[in-house]
Formats: sequence, structure tokens, C-alpha cells
Amino acid sequence: MVIERLRVIGLGAGGAEHVTAEAAHALATVDVLLVEETGTGAHTAHLAAARRAVCDALIPADHRYRVVDVPTAADSAARVDAYALALDALDSEETTAGLPVWGEPAAEGAAIGVVEALVERYAGRGVHVDHDVIAGISAPQLLAARHRVVLGRSGAPVHLTSGPRLADEYEPTLGDVVVPSDPDLACAGLADAFPDLVLFWGAYLGTPDEQLVHGRLAGVLEDVRRVRADCLERHGWVLDTYLLRSPGGVPAGPVPAGFPETGPLTDGVLTVRPVTVADWEVVRDEHNNEESLRWDFSGEPLGDEEARRKTAGAAREWRRGRAARFVMVDAASGAGAGVIGVLRLGPPGTGLVGYGVLPAFRGRGFTTRALRLVSRWAFEEAGLARLELGHKVGNEASGRAAARAGFHAEGRLSGRLPNPDGTWSDEVYYSLTREAFSAGSRG
Repeated sequence: MVIERLRVIGLGAGGAEHVTAEAAHALATVDVLLVEETGTGAHTAHLAAARRAVCDALIPADHRYRVVDVPTAADSAARVDAYALALDALDSEETTAGLPVWGEPAAEGAAIGVVEALVERYAGRGVHVDHDVIAGISAPQLLAARHRVVLGRSGAPVHLTSGPRLADEYEPTLGDVVVPSDPDLACAGLADAFPDLVLFWGAYLGTPDEQLVHGRLAGVLEDVRRVRADCLERHGWVLDTYLLRSPGGVPAGPVPAGFPETGPLTDGVLTVRPVTVADWEVVRDEHNNEESLRWDFSGEPLGDEEARRKTAGAAREWRRGRAARFVMVDAASGAGAGVIGVLRLGPPGTGLVGYGVLPAFRGRGFTTRALRLVSRWAFEEAGLARLELGHKVGNEASGRAAARAGFHAEGRLSGRLPNPDGTWSDEVYYSLTREAFSAGSRG
């Protein structure tokens, strides 16, 4: 094998008419097309056939080339190995190989990563391989054009994300949000909180099979599901993209300063990390156990959907600087053990702390450990100067955990916290300042 050149060639969104002239010219230079088989069964065959049809339509009939199938792999390293194996088996006259990819950001990024890894691998063998990337028309561009809209109205931002990240990331200040290739339609998770968002959805863009749906998010979700299911049944594969847009444009005014990003915080026994959508069961179960409901304001259990909404909104609250919500994780087992959060309320620099531990993990000092970890983050990373917390009179366990973490009782506030039966309880109030925490840490 004497491979000299690797080319990542964008095929657009699925139609030969939307492949750029540069990409069409590049296709005519390859000796071999490396086509990765993704998916399973008929789905794989349909996708491979669609890519080959685009290439056949654009590569001149007198240009000799062949297609080499590359088996799908479990991870990035195995994927690079599979491509290297295919390249090593090429004939001596096959010196230029092309990787045709759809105009979908994840597919393009993955192909570029493979080529860069291959170039580095061959360089380690003393073989220099040229490589380049030829762009095709991307699905977001074509989606906007087919719906007769413009991305980024009047200079507003455009945010590109994936389905799994959408619920954690979305907020109206992001502007136009584009999500390519989301088979689970994660936008459905925003319908309750943002029902008036406008959805622009499209599949097989720029081809005779093109499907478009446009309308109020809450009103067209079922239409999109129905059309998408019909597409899968008829074709065996779907390449789709959607755009979410606020009907009134991007909210005006300054965006509030958010809490700083952080990774997991740990003392070796307990780890606390920012809450994600996947933690909804921990949030639900911490709220719904008998002891937590006893001290709750309303005493009402938290339902599954409400727990999902709370966790889905945690990232937005974090970015807006309203609340930093963490999940406690038992470091030994990796199991969710409880929740703890800091709300930015009252005077500047002050945070209100709330927490709760699942029954199976009580009696192990997790609340105190979590308070110490989060307090350090709040003072040293988030820039807070004072933390406050309180509990109803009678909830001595909560007070003992706070005291062990360095919080000091400041007094008793009469009739401040509501009870499920309509009465009101006194609150025992605690605080911890940055100076006191630093002194305690030095001690």
C-alpha cells in the first residue's frame, strides 16, 4: 500500500444537486471511497446505497474507482484501526482515498478525527500522507433555506447542539438553536416549559423525498413523530435536522452572570457533581421519602415528570446564576446518595443552601461532607462571601450536620416556614462566612 492522500468530502444533506462543485471535483480524484457501515441490517444497506448513489451521480463514468466498506467499530481507537486495515489492503496504484460524509456536524467531525489519527499513525511509520477537507452544504444551511428563513435573525446568535445536550443547555438567550440528527426528538422535553417555541424540522433535505414540518413546538411534535416514523418505514433511514426559535426573538437586556463551571468535587468518600437530566430519580426519591416529606413545606410527593423538569432546568439555573444544584454520589459504589444546592438570593454574595440524603445513605456523614465540599467551591470558585441555611425546629439531625460542617446558629425566626397542615414552624438559622470557613480550614 502506498497511500498518498486522504480526503474528507462533504456530500451535503443527501441530494447530488446540493454537493458543491469543489466536492464533486474532489470525488473525481479518488481511487477508492472508504464507506463506513453504520447501523444494522437494512438500515446500514439503505445508508450505504444512498451515499453511493450520490457518488455515482457525480463521478465521471470514465473515472475508475472502487468502494471499500469499512466495518463499524465500538470506539474511536477501533474505528481508526478499521480504516487503517482497509488502507493497508489497497492495491499499489490506489493512492488517493476519499471519505464521503453527510453534511451533519457529528459525522463530519468524526471523519476528520479519523483522518487526523491516520495521518499521525503513518507519520510514525515514516510515511507522509497529505489530507484535506472539502466542505459540502451543511444540513443547517439547507434546512433554513428550505423553510425560507435565515439563521441568526438580525445578528442574533446561532447555537448548534446535540439531542442529548439540548434539555440541559436550552434557554431563549441562545437564539436560534439547531439540532442535527436527533432520532429521540429531545425537543419534546422543552414543550412544557417553552410550548410557543417555533420548530422547523426537515428530512432528506434537497431530495425528491424531502419532508418539512413547521409550527408551534407543542402543536407539531406529533406530526413530526408521525412523518419520521413513515420515513423510516419507507426508506429504512432518516437524515433530519431541526431548528428551534423563540417567536418573539432573543430576549433583550443583559444575561445574568452564571455560576462558574465545575467538575466533580470529592473528598474520597463522597463526590458532588452538577445535576444532569439523568439524575431525576435521585431528585425524586430524595424528596419523596417519609422523613423528607415530614419536613417539607407542602408534604406533596414529587412526580416523575416534575422531577425530570427540575433536573432538565438545572443547567439553565446554573448558567443564569440563580442556583447551583449538585447530586451527592457515594464514591465507593457510584450510586446517587442525595442532593445539595446553593441558591443565590438576598444581598449580593449570599447563597442559601439546601440539602437532603436518601435513607439508605443516612448516618454516614454525607451531609456534612457535602456541605464542606460545596462551601469550599462557593467561597473559592463562585465568589460568594456568605452561606445561609435553616431548618424547622425539631429537625435536629439537619442542624447537627450543619454545625459539623462549620455553620453557626444565628438565631430562631418565628413562624417562618409553612407546614403541610397549614400551620407555620419556627426556623433555626445558620450561617458560614468565607472568613470563618478559611479560618476553620487552616485550623
